[in-house]
Amino acid sequence: MEYNPYDILGLSQAASKVEITQAVAVAIQRKQYPVDVIAKAQKSLMKPEERTIADYLRPILPTIKEFKYSDLSALQKPALSLTLLSEFDGLDQAIAQAVQQEKQERNALPLSLSELFTAGVAACKEGRYPKAIKYLEDYCEGCTETHSQNYLKAKICLIKAYQMGGQLHRAITLCQSLINHSHPQVNTWANKILAILSK
Repeated sequence: MEYNPYDILGLSQAASKVEITQAVAVAIQRKQYPVDVIAKAQKSLMKPEERTIADYLRPILPTIKEFKYSDLSALQKPALSLTLLSEFDGLDQAIAQAVQQEKQERNALPLSLSELFTAGVAACKEGRYPKAIKYLEDYCEGCTETHSQNYLKAKICLIKAYQMGGQLHRAITLCQSLINHSHPQVNTWANKILAILSK
C-alpha cells in the first residue's frame, strides 16, 4: 500500500516548506519508512502540482481497522434503558434558534468589497483556502472595476486557493480566462501557471 506523503512525514496539509524540511529529519531518525520513501515524500510536497495531488488523494477519514476480538458475550447482557432528563426538554428548539440567530447576525453584517478583498488575500496567504475562496469569489462577483490591480490580484489569489484547496478544474478554468488579458505580464504568468496546473 502506498502511503500519502503527509502521513509519511507526519504533517498536516497546512505545513510550510520549513516544517516539511524539519519533518524529513525527524522521519529519518524514526526509521519507520525507508530513506528513499521519505525523500520521495519530501519531493512531492515541495512541488506545488504534486502537493495538490497529495492533498486531493489524502483520505478524509482514517482507514477502518478490522476487529481484533470476537468476544460477543457483552451482547447477552440486557440493554440499558435511556432516561431523558427534564432539563433537556426543548433542546432541539434551542439549538435551532441559536443557528437561526447566527445566520441572521452573519447576514446583518455584510463585508464591503475592500474588506472582502483584504480578508480573502490574507486567508490565502495563511493557507485558509476555503475561506479565501469564499471571500475572493464574493469580491470578484461584486467588483465592477474588472481592470483594476486589486481585481487582478484577487483572481490570481483565487487561482492559488482553488489549486491548494483541491479544486484544480476551477483553477484551470479561471487561469484560462486570464490568457487573453490585455497586460502582457498577466498573459505570461497565466500561460506558465496553466502549464503547471495541466500536468
